[in-house]
Amino acid sequence: MIRPIAITLLALLPIAAIAQTQEPKKPVPTVLETETEIRFPIWMDLEQLKGERHHLFGTGVREKTIFRVNVYGFGWYADREAALPILRKAAGNMNLKRALKDEEFHKAFLSDKYSKSMRWVMARDVDGEDVAEAFDDILEPGIRKIAPDKKALDKGMAAMKQLRGYFASGQLDEDDEIIFIWETGGKLHTIVNNHEYKVIDNLHVCYAMFETFMNDDPIDEDAKEMIIKGVFPYMFPDRN
Repeated sequence: MIRPIAITLLALLPIAAIAQTQEPKKPVPTVLETETEIRFPIWMDLEQLKGERHHLFGTGVREKTIFRVNVYGFGWYADREAALPILRKAAGNMNLKRALKDEEFHKAFLSDKYSKSMRWVMARDVDGEDVAEAFDDILEPGIRKIAPDKKALDKGMAAMKQLRGYFASGQLDEDDEIIFIWETGGKLHTIVNNHEYKVIDNLHVCYAMFETFMNDDPIDEDAKEMIIKGVFPYMFPDRN
């Protein structure tokens, strides 16, 4: 008797309601990172932040060695609506040309007052230990830059060690995906191929992870410029 009852109830539903439940989600539009030919969605809805939508600000590529081997393509994302007032205030009256050079303005991209994220897609196979060692090189300077005292520095270094441990064993293969989310309050989410590691609760390691893409010697200078140019029209539609 269960099957006929279920069919009867289904028949009573409005046709439009049935169609709505069966309608597939439209794919998110993407942009191409031209050097790696990796595509990045123009937004990400993050379950880790209760579905908060992060918009793409820019893309770039991490290169290694003097031969400029592509290691991974990356996209920089943020909660755009929360970020715009903070970035607008930091920019003040400056135009785009000045904003591209103003390091104080660039620091606003590293504010803990709005959440941001990065999506990395591997462009080649990389040993996990190599990734872990790279974190030692790129994160420690950022942690030291903002740690106010030895106690904070020690906590930051411990957080870096925890993050390092997520990658130290195994291997990242070409097309593997890593998502880092800097949640407000200094919480770093790390997701590798949809596997979520334990959240790291440390502002210093969050800052260090993202700072290396927006400091005065960034991972990709062109990407940093693209990020600023990409958000500027949203901040000041009539300013160039």
